[in-house]
Amino acid sequence: MHINSRLLESVLSLSILNVLNMVLPLATLPYMIKVIGMENYGVYSIVYALIQYMLLLSSYGFNLSVTRQIAQNRDNHVVVNGIVNATLGAKIILMVIAFVIFISVAILLFSWTHVFMLILGLGVVMGDAMNPIWLFQGMEKMKYMTMVNITCKTIFTILIFVCIKHESDYVKIPLLNSAGYLFSGIISLLIAYRVFKISITIPKLNDVIFQLKAGWYIFLSTVCMELYRNSNVFVLGLFTSNTMVGIYAGAEKVVKAAQSVASPISNALFPHLANNFKDNTISANVYKLKRVSLIMSLFLISILLIVLLLATPINNILLSAAEPQAIVLIRMMTPVILFGGLNYILGIVGLVNLGFQRYFLKYVFIAGIMSIGFLIVAVNLLGVVAASIAMCLSELILFICCTLKLFTLFK
Repeated sequence: MHINSRLLESVLSLSILNVLNMVLPLATLPYMIKVIGMENYGVYSIVYALIQYMLLLSSYGFNLSVTRQIAQNRDNHVVVNGIVNATLGAKIILMVIAFVIFISVAILLFSWTHVFMLILGLGVVMGDAMNPIWLFQGMEKMKYMTMVNITCKTIFTILIFVCIKHESDYVKIPLLNSAGYLFSGIISLLIAYRVFKISITIPKLNDVIFQLKAGWYIFLSTVCMELYRNSNVFVLGLFTSNTMVGIYAGAEKVVKAAQSVASPISNALFPHLANNFKDNTISANVYKLKRVSLIMSLFLISILLIVLLLATPINNILLSAAEPQAIVLIRMMTPVILFGGLNYILGIVGLVNLGFQRYFLKYVFIAGIMSIGFLIVAVNLLGVVAASIAMCLSELILFICCTLKLFTLFK
């Protein structure tokens, strides 16, 4: 298959998957808030944030580091098979560590309701650990993952409407999440076995260690990035009420959904350019990246303006007309759509693929520290508004750092 056909297939598959990931959660959001109430939705949001932290540790940045390895070795079945087994072994080890750490954190900082819901949600991490999405993305065969996700997420959405009938049913939501992820992980492994002839074996310890070392800087970058992107809900949960957490989490979900409209293109470009960059000079690659960024900027700005203008009806339909504060938060966070989208292109697709992941780690760390530091200082004074400002501040700082570095490389 010609490389441009591979790219087109990946973009189309990821676009369908992205629409699904965006539409289905937003379809269930107003129903959940109506049935379980904003306060209970806030409790669920805190548990969901803890689950995201566990996913962050167990994923270890493999979605980038391993995707790049597979993209560059896709024609060597023996190498690919070894990469898959070593990565799965590493993810299982990291999953166990994540369980111990974050269940302990929940016991120390939150109520037993939070702990119980977190335990019900552990299947999310298990399912993700066995899901070799990085294999499909590196091979640029995302159509299989699209079919699996359509099935799993549709079933999950139906179960939300079937199983969540009363206010007390909010504790069941993590269990439904777990069922969807576990089913997706098992089916994905079976497809990998059938399509790519992957044989699952116990990996050598040296191979597991190699994957951990190969993904180390990307993992640290991802940790810092996700910390400042997901810590807002966690910090608000410590300093404000569950209701305030629910309002902010709903507004943030709207903005992230809008931002994700461009992610199919960004995600498809990563393995495509990983294979392409090795044949060109750094200056030529940066020039190509500049052209891509300009086109993406126009696309992202159009999305930003749509959300900015339609914030009120979006809030009334998806969240609650009784919570006008969410409208302000949505509008305040719209710059994240532009800068967050460009940061993926400049930082992940650009700096990481060019071999400058250490610089990207440094920039993400700076942005994350400044964001979290600002939020902790300002949350008692500004409340949920502080979280919105912190989100925008972090993305702007990261954008400036990545742009300046690429400018020096182009010269």
